[in-house]
Amino acid sequence: MLKTIIYGIFLTFFIVGASIFYIFYSQKVPPHFWDIFSSLDKKYLILSLISLFLFHTFDNLRVFIISRAINLRYSFLYGYVVSLVSTFGATVTPAHLGGEFLPLYTLKRIGGKFHQIMSVITLKGIAGLFFYILFLPFTIEALIKDPKEAKDLLMIILAITLISLIVYIIWSVLKRKEGFISKELLRRIKYQFFKYLIVCKRFFKYKKKVFFLALILSIFMYIALLFIGVFLVKAFNSQASIKEVFLSQLPLVYAIFMSPTPGGSGVGELGAVVVFEGFISSVFIAPFAILWRILSQYLGALFGSILFLILGFKDFVLRKNKWL
Repeated sequence: MLKTIIYGIFLTFFIVGASIFYIFYSQKVPPHFWDIFSSLDKKYLILSLISLFLFHTFDNLRVFIISRAINLRYSFLYGYVVSLVSTFGATVTPAHLGGEFLPLYTLKRIGGKFHQIMSVITLKGIAGLFFYILFLPFTIEALIKDPKEAKDLLMIILAITLISLIVYIIWSVLKRKEGFISKELLRRIKYQFFKYLIVCKRFFKYKKKVFFLALILSIFMYIALLFIGVFLVKAFNSQASIKEVFLSQLPLVYAIFMSPTPGGSGVGELGAVVVFEGFISSVFIAPFAILWRILSQYLGALFGSILFLILGFKDFVLRKNKWL
């Protein structure tokens, strides 16, 4: 997993760098680039940061209550570590897979059993999908309302997916290895899998209220994410309609979710130009798209990477001292 994260970091930097280069190449950028940020409405910038904090708070809460319901206990403050490290994992692994698997590390290190952690990951994943199901009609309406935007987003997804597929095929050919799984490992996986199924079954049978609360928290979490964009648009254009900005982002959120690239890189940057160009002046759209991605994805991932390194170093030192 560590090797995948390292490869993912390099791939993310490459895709993001290429996307930023293309955005600045294709868009008009003002000569005094940095002066843009000093002229923004700081009140809305602060509200964007508060929305980012609320996003991780709601993510923390839903995982926290699910974990408590299956007797996996940790401090609420540590829950922010779990959320931020998961964001880092989702940002640097293909199709956001690290966001689901890094909790195996953050929760295991505080005593979580494999079947418990897999149950938490599954239940929070189902709760997260509830938002996409609930807001699908609004997303379809937004796409029908602006077919050009829908076409542009689709072309971006297809182009990024095709490039990713080609890179993956080349990588697979160059790094082809024979796999090996022992009978003992298969036996342990089977045992943990059945325990995991039992935990999930008991949870849905006896913890319906907890799961319903997790669904509500997931909705609030994604609403907070969307309001990062709403407040950031208001910082650039105070006349923009909150409702229109909120709804217009939905297709982009789905596009990033479907992207095979780490953290939706490429799709997020280029898609932001397509979605927000109706609210932001063409002169400002390039810096806006980059700032939006930093606040909505990369800032949380940066904090998560720092925490991941701190935890990893701490665990390495403890393990080393244990064997002395």
